[in-house]
Amino acid sequence: MKYVAFVGTNGPQPPEAVEAMNRDFPAYFEEMDRRGVRLFGRELEFPDKAVTVRVRGDETLVTDGPFIETKEYLAGLDLLECVDLSEAIEVESKSPVARFLPFEIRPSEHLRLGAAATAFGERDDSAGRPFLLTVWIEGTPATPLDEAAVNQECDAWRQDLDARGSFIVGSTLGGPETARTLRPRGQETEIIDGPFLDTYEFIAGIDVVSCADRQQAIELAAAHPIARYHAIEVRPFWSE
Repeated sequence: MKYVAFVGTNGPQPPEAVEAMNRDFPAYFEEMDRRGVRLFGRELEFPDKAVTVRVRGDETLVTDGPFIETKEYLAGLDLLECVDLSEAIEVESKSPVARFLPFEIRPSEHLRLGAAATAFGERDDSAGRPFLLTVWIEGTPATPLDEAAVNQECDAWRQDLDARGSFIVGSTLGGPETARTLRPRGQETEIIDGPFLDTYEFIAGIDVVSCADRQQAIELAAAHPIARYHAIEVRPFWSE
């Protein structure tokens, strides 16, 4: 079973926390690589680099900034392959990051890995800058939708991008009721039912695409079938 784990933060971490995480990452990565449970993980740029895309009729609406302004925000993600949720929780609770920041773990559904996924996991961005397209559900759809038909459109959209070499990974996610959040509490890790962001809106899926620039990422988001009904947040991954 595959899981997506979102890393949350409320801002840059103090130098001593960064030092501790960097010190302990090699041993953690070695263990998880040996077990084959952590497929990849990447950090995101700050939310001020995000734009939010909606398509309403024939008009593409682009708003600077993240979809939602909250004290905590998405800072990165991991893709896991675990036996069950308990193992996914155990894997992320061992991460050096979990001593300082929360993780939200959700089951991945209808996952598609593109040909560019291996390079993305190895931080090889020579073919293009990776962007996260986050599907946000914001209540009632802008227009009525046939869920099965839209899912087929999403599959076709991903297949087309994969053929063009722009698709990295995409997945719908289990609903917010399937989420488990790990939060550091002193020397302990608390496991909480639900997402780490306490909002009415929720993340329903993710797609990672490789683009020449932000404008191309916006164009791909506008072509995403869900953009006609809800919102797509576009944010670049951190790249060296």
